[in-house]
Amino acid sequence: MRAALSLLLVLTCTVAAWAAELSPEAFLAKARNPNSVPTYAKLNGTVKHLRRGGTPVEKPLYFGVIILPDEISGQIIIDNKEGYLLSQLRDQGEVKNSVVPMNGSTAGALAACGIDPGDLTMSFLFYKLMEELPGDTVKMLSCRVLLLQAPDNAGTVKVYIAKAEFFPVKAEFFKPGEESPYRTLEVNSFREKNDLYYTDEMSLYGPGWRSIIKFPYDDAELGQFYSAKPVNVVEKLR
Repeated sequence: MRAALSLLLVLTCTVAAWAAELSPEAFLAKARNPNSVPTYAKLNGTVKHLRRGGTPVEKPLYFGVIILPDEISGQIIIDNKEGYLLSQLRDQGEVKNSVVPMNGSTAGALAACGIDPGDLTMSFLFYKLMEELPGDTVKMLSCRVLLLQAPDNAGTVKVYIAKAEFFPVKAEFFKPGEESPYRTLEVNSFREKNDLYYTDEMSLYGPGWRSIIKFPYDDAELGQFYSAKPVNVVEKLR
């Protein structure tokens, strides 16, 4: 069966008409872990960032990830010298996210492009569910819309999840008490490789700035992960 590999998640392409009948809790649980098949990806690409009144800045970006039923682990490197080790562990229903800087890295280049390390693992999916909002359509996909609470009441995230694919196609980030998002993430397109679909382009934007992340087909390696013959997705900083 073919599957779709996002920057973070593996999901089946089976059309699930019954998704609309699931409770918000069950629907979100499926979106968090839509496929039990272990998968990996090594994606080399670029991020292009532009701020109002400035000139475009483009930097190389690497994202490697291993996706298991109860664990996600990976790495993100920007500009070949700023790196982070990422993990999401699910233990008895509790989700633990961690971001570990490599060799004293600080979120300088990454933050300057408006990127949070958790964007590529879509860690916001594991925030606490507050409520379901009226459905909407994003990029011609019918979506259920869920409002999630960030840890420590740091804000909320409105996530648009495609009903049939259980895949988040848009996320709007809000600061406490504000009605307009200060940051938005959108999945722009997918590509197929080795019977898997992966996100080859996504956008992040806010007032006065926009970043576009691209992972070209020729620089993407992805496939099923076998514990007996593991693939190393962690690269060294230059």
